[in-house]
Amino acid sequence: MKKWSFLLIAFALLFIAVNVYLIEKKNNKIDRLQYVSKWETVKQSHLIESFSSDGVVAPSETHYFYVDKKAGFNQFLVKEGDTVETGTPLFDYSTLNIEKQKELLDTEIDRIEQEIDSIDSHLQNLSSLLSDAEKDEATQVKTDKKEEESTSIPKTVSYSIKIEINQKELEKEKLEHQLKQYEEQKDNYDSEARNLTIVSNTSGIVKNISYNLKNPVVTIVSTSPVIQGTLSEEQLSQVESGMKTISTSPLFKGKITGVLEKISTTPKNKPKVEEKSLYPYEISLDDFEQKLHEGYHVNTEVITKEISNAIVINKDSMFMQNKKYYIWVLDKGLIEKKPITLGFQINDKQQVNSGTQIGELYISEPDSIKQSGRFITPLDLGDIDKKSIKQVKWKSALKYVTIGILQK
Repeated sequence: MKKWSFLLIAFALLFIAVNVYLIEKKNNKIDRLQYVSKWETVKQSHLIESFSSDGVVAPSETHYFYVDKKAGFNQFLVKEGDTVETGTPLFDYSTLNIEKQKELLDTEIDRIEQEIDSIDSHLQNLSSLLSDAEKDEATQVKTDKKEEESTSIPKTVSYSIKIEINQKELEKEKLEHQLKQYEEQKDNYDSEARNLTIVSNTSGIVKNISYNLKNPVVTIVSTSPVIQGTLSEEQLSQVESGMKTISTSPLFKGKITGVLEKISTTPKNKPKVEEKSLYPYEISLDDFEQKLHEGYHVNTEVITKEISNAIVINKDSMFMQNKKYYIWVLDKGLIEKKPITLGFQINDKQQVNSGTQIGELYISEPDSIKQSGRFITPLDLGDIDKKSIKQVKWKSALKYVTIGILQK
């Protein structure tokens, strides 16, 4: 027994030594099998990059109505919480003094006209600055082309001027709309001789009534809500008008979608070195079924980047060689190295523009693979037919094991 044991051990050691020599020998033709325990499938995914911001529900518009105490105020014709339409009487005077009312409106009209004139002057200056900036940028581009250093430069100056122009034009539009409202109200005064009644020039809800006649005496807000909030300095650099939003709150079920419309480039708070600046924004909402009340607090996801039907892999499954990116793919029993071109990376997902296709199998841990070639995977004992194994004679089993080890 000792002799047979010694011979068996010697044979095993010799067998292992020969195989190690064959495997490690340079220029050998043995295919080295690699063990693959983890792999994934190239998938199609909807990639979304976003950030979260707290906001509050607010009316999209607010309108104020004023009274001339000297004109002889009579009574309010609405109460807080009432829903009004254009033309709804708000309050009236017992004795009419049209001239005083017209003077009050004329004062407001003059003020608005002066603001419009100031904006026009500012717009003229901005247009001149924009023209000079665009010329300077064009000259800089030509200079860079001659020096063969760059073909373009970021037009930050002209872009900032254009943003300010858009804001000023929006302010002017609002003032012109308000001016038109006052002029219409002035025409109404002219058409009334007695018992002048002030009517609403908009539809909405009466938010506040000043019963002590402190102006504005009536405040009306629109029934269409918006979401208002503030952006940090970092967030401001990521957003632009037109980005989609998704808002949620414990106060209502479901989600409300919208669009980021108004973004202020002027901070809400007075700029200070020791404080971070905050920039107001406003979101217009799509159609929704939820009941919203002014003052509701919501959490909003601002979608800064969105890619539909993207081909994606796990970002840790790619590797770089010679400044190119590759992945290991499994195809017909072989491991192959495939070059890929990358798109956007969002969280742990990497978009692939070319080099692979949906459904292809790839190695999730590329460092575990040394080279292309054949591979094996973990044995699934559940797939083994025990009856078939029992029918195989020990000589055949030994033959198959030997072939499997020495297979070239």
